[in-house]
Amino acid sequence: MTKPDIRDFTRQELAGAMIALGEKGSRIDRIFNFLHRKGAESFAAMDGVQEEFRNKLAARYDIAPAPAMEKRVSKIDKTIKLLFTFSDGAKAEGVVLFNKETASACLSSQAGCACGCTFCATGALGFKRDLKPSEILAQFAACRREAGGKLDSVVFMGMGEPFLNWANVRKSVLILADNKGYNFPQSKITVSTVGIVPVIRDLADSRLGIRLAVSLITADEAQRAELTPMAKKYSLREIIGAARYYGDRTKRSVLFEYIVFDGLNDTPEDAKKLLALIKDLICKVNLIIYNPVPGGAVYKPGSVEKAKEMQKILVEAGVRTHLRREKGADIAAACGQLAAGPGPL
Repeated sequence: MTKPDIRDFTRQELAGAMIALGEKGSRIDRIFNFLHRKGAESFAAMDGVQEEFRNKLAARYDIAPAPAMEKRVSKIDKTIKLLFTFSDGAKAEGVVLFNKETASACLSSQAGCACGCTFCATGALGFKRDLKPSEILAQFAACRREAGGKLDSVVFMGMGEPFLNWANVRKSVLILADNKGYNFPQSKITVSTVGIVPVIRDLADSRLGIRLAVSLITADEAQRAELTPMAKKYSLREIIGAARYYGDRTKRSVLFEYIVFDGLNDTPEDAKKLLALIKDLICKVNLIIYNPVPGGAVYKPGSVEKAKEMQKILVEAGVRTHLRREKGADIAAACGQLAAGPGPL
């Protein structure tokens, strides 16, 4: 029988496990620190912890080896894509993006994805399995190393729908933010969802300080149903209602992501339709020009000129709007292109 990975425990859960083994509470922080801040790869590496207790831990728990990793670097903008292969063969990707003096990491929450969005390479893979907290944290640690030892922000916008693996994503957030672990501020963590309404509301009612991004994709209900099967379960009206609830409860701005497809949702009328949906919310909009996916459904990227015209309409109406410059497209690391493969060299 496979032993649970001890790095899947929050510090509170670790405390319960250790007390059950007879360990004193005063030593719990030391073990947690070894596991996360110091990156201990075995129980034997925990200097200063009694051998008898290390053996007790090793008998009941595991510290899985780091996943195998392949690396690709964009020749255009230095974006780094990391392909992780876990012990059971499941694959996921992480991305490190650089912007002037800052670095951010894009993390995956699942191997594959169950949402099936027709424009997304990950959706074409289908769902393989959820990632455990330890596997999410392994991505973070690797991305931080590749960034030179420091990350300024983290976004769960890689492979998978984070809110369909919320229990494990939430644990990983708590471990990342723990001051005895990675000590990474929750305010610098964003979780992006296609619109899983109950979890948006759950996040709003939690004490977590992370930020919410919602992938609206388009402001037309019929179009959205064609682009993502999840639209059949949660309507735009329900999603906007949940986003409003989040904003009211947390007093934090919501980030809406809108993908600009050529000839589909790129007109001034489409911008006004989006504006009608979100105009009374505290929010920001990211306009993302569609990134083509080899072998996927036939969509074309919207033009920068039309996207700028949409941006102007939204800004003039008082909505903060950013036309996002995609990075890593030459190594299939841009939004919607992650497919658990190495990408072109």
